[in-house]
Amino acid sequence: MGGSQVMGGDIPAWQAVLPVVVLCAATALRSARPAPAVAVGTLTVIVETMSSGGLGPVLIYTDLLYAAALYGAPWLCRLLQTGSVTATLATTVVLVLTGDRSEGVTTGVIVALVLISPVWTGVLIRNHKERADTERQRAAQINRLAELDRKTVLQTERTRMARELHDLVANHLSAIAIHSSAVLSLAGTKGEKDGAGEEAGAEEDPVLRALAVIRENSVQGLAEMRRMVVLLRSDRGMDDDWDRPQLNALASLVEQARPAADAAALTLHTEFPEYFPEVSSVIEVTAYRIVQEALTNVLKHASAGRVHIRCETGAGQLTLSVDSPLTRPDGRARQRPVAQLTTGAGAGLAGMSERAALVGGIFDAGPDRTAPGRWRVRAVLPLTQHS
Repeated sequence: MGGSQVMGGDIPAWQAVLPVVVLCAATALRSARPAPAVAVGTLTVIVETMSSGGLGPVLIYTDLLYAAALYGAPWLCRLLQTGSVTATLATTVVLVLTGDRSEGVTTGVIVALVLISPVWTGVLIRNHKERADTERQRAAQINRLAELDRKTVLQTERTRMARELHDLVANHLSAIAIHSSAVLSLAGTKGEKDGAGEEAGAEEDPVLRALAVIRENSVQGLAEMRRMVVLLRSDRGMDDDWDRPQLNALASLVEQARPAADAAALTLHTEFPEYFPEVSSVIEVTAYRIVQEALTNVLKHASAGRVHIRCETGAGQLTLSVDSPLTRPDGRARQRPVAQLTTGAGAGLAGMSERAALVGGIFDAGPDRTAPGRWRVRAVLPLTQHS
C-alpha cells in the first residue's frame, strides 16, 4: 500500500509500533507512578484491541498490571482486583450470549490470564511483603521492650548493690575513721598535757603515723564509696563525671603508703614517667586500682627490703610492675607486719587479673624468675580501651 510496511493485513507499520512505544513509556513509570501508568496502558490496549489486536502490547500490559498491584496505593490494588474479575466475567458472558459458547469460554480464559493472573500475582507478593514488614516491626518492638526490661532489671540490681554497699562497707569504713580519729585525738590531748617535747615525740611515733594513714585512707575510701553508691543509683552509667583515680595520682598513692611501709621496714622506690600519656578513664581507673591493690598486698605480705613500683609506656601499651622481697636480707621470713590487720581471702590477685582482662590487658603475678627471693606483680594494659 503506497510503499508503507504492512503488518497484519493493511495496518501501517507506525500504527503497529506506536502502542508498543506508548506502553514502554508507561512501563518506565510503573513503580513511581503506577496509577497513571496503568491508566495509559489500559486505554492503549483497548484501542489496540479494537483496531488490530496485536500480542506485543498485551504482554507489556500484563507487566503494568502486575506492577500496579504490587506498588500502587491500596485503593488502586482493590480497584484492579475488582476490575479484572468484572472485566473477565463481562467479556465471557457477552461472548457466550452473542456467539459460539465454546469460543466465548476460551476467550474468557485468555482474558482471565491477561487480566486476573498478573493482578492477583502482584496482590499475593504485596501481601507477603506487608506481612514481612509487620513481622519486622513487631520484632523491633519486642527488642525495644526487651531492652527496656533489661535496663529496668539492671537499674534495680544497681540500686540493690548500692544499698548493700552502703549498709555493709560504708558503715565499717565510718567506724574505722571514727575510732582512728578518736585515738589520734587522745594522743594529741596527752601530748598537750605532757608538753611540746612530748608532742614532738608523739608525732614521730610510727604507730600514730600508721593510725593517721588508716584514718586518711578510711575517709578517702568512704568518700569513694559514697560516690560509687551515687553512681550505682544513677541511670547514666560509667560515663558520669565523677572523681576517677588518675595516673598522675599514683605518686600520691605511694606517698600515702609510706608510713605503713616504714613501720614494716619497707622502702618504696618509684619509677614513673615525667608525663603520663592521655588514656581513657577506664584504663586510668584500672591502672590505679591494680597499683593500689599491689601495694596493699606488699604491706600485708612482703618481707623487709626495697619495693620497686614502675610504670612504663611505649608501643601502644602501659606496663605496671610492683616487685617486693619474699624474705628478709638475712634470709629469715618476715614477721607479721603491723599493717596486716586481717588475713586476705585471695581475691586481690583475681580482682587485678579481671580488671586487666576487661580492658584487653595481660596480668601475671608470682615469684620473679630473674631475681630469686622476690615477688613480682605485672600488668600490661593497652593505651586505648578494647571493646
